[in-house]
Amino acid sequence: MSASFSRRDFFTYSGSVLAGITLGEWGRRHLARADALASGPSRLPAEWAPSVCRDCAAACGIRVRMVDGAPVKVEGNPLCPIGRGRLCASGQAGIEAYYDPDRLIGPAKRTGARGENRWTAITWDEATAILASRLSGTRATERRPLAIGMEERGPLADGWTKFWTACDARVAWTPAQTSARLRAGFLALTGIDREPLFDLEHATYVLSFGAPIAETWLSPVWAQRSFGRFRRQAGRSRGRLVQVDARRSATARKADEWLALTPEQQVVLAYGLAAIIARESRGNRQFLDRFAGNHAEFERDVVRTYLPDEVSALTGIPVVTILRLARELSATTQPLVAVAADASRELTDAVFALNALVGAYDRPGGIYAAATAPPDGIEDAAGPIEAIAAGRIRPAVLALRDGSALRRSSLVERPDAAFASADFIVSFSPYLDETSTLADLLLPAHTPIESWHAVRAAAVPPGEAIACAAPVVKPRLDTRDPAETLAHVARALGGPAAAACPWTTAEDLVIGELERVGQMRRGGAYTSAYETEWLLQLEKGGWWTSGSQTPQAFRQAVLGAGGWVDPFFQDGEIRSTLDARHGLTFSSPGAAPAIAAAALHASSSAGAQFPYRLLIFETSASRAADPNLPVLYELLGQPEGIPWQPWVEIAGETARSLGIDTGAKVKVVSPGGAMSAIVMVVHGMQPDVVALAHVPALPEGGRWAREIRSDSRQLMAAGSAAATRVRLERV
Repeated sequence: MSASFSRRDFFTYSGSVLAGITLGEWGRRHLARADALASGPSRLPAEWAPSVCRDCAAACGIRVRMVDGAPVKVEGNPLCPIGRGRLCASGQAGIEAYYDPDRLIGPAKRTGARGENRWTAITWDEATAILASRLSGTRATERRPLAIGMEERGPLADGWTKFWTACDARVAWTPAQTSARLRAGFLALTGIDREPLFDLEHATYVLSFGAPIAETWLSPVWAQRSFGRFRRQAGRSRGRLVQVDARRSATARKADEWLALTPEQQVVLAYGLAAIIARESRGNRQFLDRFAGNHAEFERDVVRTYLPDEVSALTGIPVVTILRLARELSATTQPLVAVAADASRELTDAVFALNALVGAYDRPGGIYAAATAPPDGIEDAAGPIEAIAAGRIRPAVLALRDGSALRRSSLVERPDAAFASADFIVSFSPYLDETSTLADLLLPAHTPIESWHAVRAAAVPPGEAIACAAPVVKPRLDTRDPAETLAHVARALGGPAAAACPWTTAEDLVIGELERVGQMRRGGAYTSAYETEWLLQLEKGGWWTSGSQTPQAFRQAVLGAGGWVDPFFQDGEIRSTLDARHGLTFSSPGAAPAIAAAALHASSSAGAQFPYRLLIFETSASRAADPNLPVLYELLGQPEGIPWQPWVEIAGETARSLGIDTGAKVKVVSPGGAMSAIVMVVHGMQPDVVALAHVPALPEGGRWAREIRSDSRQLMAAGSAAATRVRLERV
């Protein structure tokens, strides 16, 4: 128990909230007063402390404004090379997580049935003993434990992996929406197992296939800053953006041209453009002649398969528009074709092929290979979750680091039913969320501003960055960092677990990472854009960090600035690799027309019962680490400002046929279920398509999250939105 709260305080506010395990409104106010009193009775001037935003994999640097020792505001860190002082709305909402009245205040064990939210508060010694006992028992069975968390890179994530691997557990992650998800297509074409880096700001023409550039693409704040420079960079014409997307997203609204196509149609269009570029010999001959590989076979197949008239018939785009787009793309000086991180492999292959045809690799405004290789063996949590639901595996212990895996739009509606086969479930989430509803044991972690950080930021051009920070405030509740919790459990287990976890606290892991980085003698602490550019020029000229700083001084500099960056980036790796492997390896483009034709046939034959194709898109609430932040429900991302509930986007023609308009309430009905949503009329959408916002429902969660009572997952056929058709009923 933190010294800021007495045992009497603990029972005073815990007696009036959920089973005595959450903070509550009284505790929330008391928490703010405790922070203020910690700095003394006199009013001190406001201070800013560096930290790291953990709402996504971008790991943007933040500054927390402290007034009398209490955190009151979050802003971007101007020294961070990713955001340079900018921060998205989701990051700014992070301060609400610290004051969330439904935060868990300490460890607890379940006393009722799963889902009943009946708990008994326990000590950390009792909690770690329970987990150690459960893990000891798994050694005598063939049912391996399973550990799941949001994908992260850095020493803290490595510590999580080391512990569970030593316990013979299967470790899986919820993939972050970064360029790491595009590795397979990039590897197939180029032979480089790195993340592709899109140099958006230096492009002159961007053709985007569903990439939410102005919203949450890859590293969101970096993408939005790059998009701004792409549009307004001094000394050149305004960049042109063509957005190909099934719905009129915020990016589509900002684009110069929007083409409303379903994912299957996007693949056909991409290869159709490639066919025109090949047929009219508009490709970058210098690049293609040097790195031909199987280009001749690809060109022959794509020209034969994707005739302009057939592409037009499958997409609904006039032939003249398709011809114009292909000619614009190939005629501009620095074209770039972008794609969403969660795009299908077929679309990803088509996009990388188009970039090859226009010579976009290893040049400004094109695509580079990341400086460092990603870790091996990252397993998508969707696989083991589906295996549990199907009964193929029954983990003896299921460890949930956070609720990310259970909030995905592709998951079954009721994870508690899917996870019923697990003997024991432990949650490390700081919040009352999906994991605490399912768990048998709660081991709540600190909130981000109470935590140590050392996170390898999502790869963006150029260089390499590690966001590092010490806690902004001392933990006021009886919470612990998972690294410290697992270290205690490892010592209780002994053997391989104790050997794999030599640290004691999260601070030990962060300091170890800083020692490793300091010994590399390159890069430096986050600093201004001017100083970062000066460091880059020094390194290009062969002047590297001398290592004259003591390790302690280096640590203080990095933690004080909010991170470490090495801006040096050696381009040319893609071209040198292609030289060594004798050119490009294009994937076969043959199946896309048949897939698109099948989708069109399904649409035409669906009949009156379920006439619309369902598309589901993510919102800010579905990506948040804490699902109980009221500002995210006020600003879900819809332009017309309909807060606190899911909405469905429909074409103007569809709205007229149903006699409804924007703001009307409808029921979305599928063969699998039904849910209510608010209508948003979007002119230009395909009339047989409806796009539904995924706002995760959490009936047993925090007080604000409980306001969302149903979500898109209950509509899915066979767990997939792609196969689901719906109808709309007026309410």
